[in-house]
Amino acid sequence: MTIRTIHLGVGGRGAWPLRQIPDRNDFKAVALVDVDDEKLAAARELTGLGDEVCFSRLDEAMDAVEADAVVVITPPDMHARQCLDAVRADKHILVEKPFTKQLDYAQQIVDEAAQRNLKVAVCQNARYSAKFVTMARLVREGSLGRPAFGLQTTFGWRAGVHHSGMDRHAYLWERGIHDLDTMRFVFGAAPKRTWGHSFNPDWSPYRGGGGAHGWVEFEDGSTCGYMCTFVAHKGGGSFRIELEGGSMEPTSEGISLTRPGTKEAELIPLDEVKESTTIILDGFAAYINNDEEPEFSGRQNLTTVAMVEAMGVASDEGRIIDFDEYLQRPAAGQS
Repeated sequence: MTIRTIHLGVGGRGAWPLRQIPDRNDFKAVALVDVDDEKLAAARELTGLGDEVCFSRLDEAMDAVEADAVVVITPPDMHARQCLDAVRADKHILVEKPFTKQLDYAQQIVDEAAQRNLKVAVCQNARYSAKFVTMARLVREGSLGRPAFGLQTTFGWRAGVHHSGMDRHAYLWERGIHDLDTMRFVFGAAPKRTWGHSFNPDWSPYRGGGGAHGWVEFEDGSTCGYMCTFVAHKGGGSFRIELEGGSMEPTSEGISLTRPGTKEAELIPLDEVKESTTIILDGFAAYINNDEEPEFSGRQNLTTVAMVEAMGVASDEGRIIDFDEYLQRPAAGQS
């Protein structure tokens, strides 16, 4: 089945599916929605669609065209309402990260979609870079043993506040959503407990949380430290994991592996992988047409949303968060 898509938000990140879909036979863009006329004009150039299928409101588009799915790439604070509107109009959803900025909303969308036999997927594409796919494969093969501990760091400067300028935990929702998703992907385990401290130096252009440090403990006993920010004056970062069979860390050339008792690191070539956004579209199509649930489904992405939200709660409340207790708390049931 060719999946007919309405594209909600067609500027910035919203352009990538519009560039790829014309070259595919499993998707067909049928409508464009944006409040910015210039972005709509640029999107028409990419897709060849006419003015008659361009709209400023999602409900207008869903009323006017026959469609199977909505691609939601709008400011994150709008995702919850827009995804619910699409689900209640019986549309599948592909939504940009973060899925929502509140776990209760994400859970509600997943639940309502399941009741209607609709598919929800989230564009958590950072995990599919060659370096992380290679590290995850090495962990899953087991020849190096299970991860015991690790450290994930990112330092950089991002003056433009984008959509997170007024957030209490800006970095966590803007970039941490990818960091923590990638962490659990590479470690290959479910989170058990987390602690975090969200901070904001005086020079930060963000209202709060220009950086965060903390740790995640996984169900298998492994742990990973975390220190990431976009208000540092010098860039850099790493993702180092210690296993019984050695220490591995990505480099620009491949995965550096230092085995026990050796001084020289060996270089493991990166796996050949598809473009991450191609993986997302392939998986979304297979989910709708063949009921093959991808790792980035809305249901599975609830864990990533919970990791980000819980690290922020840990910072606000000054305590360690237990995931079993956190995920089983009563939902707010907001709509």
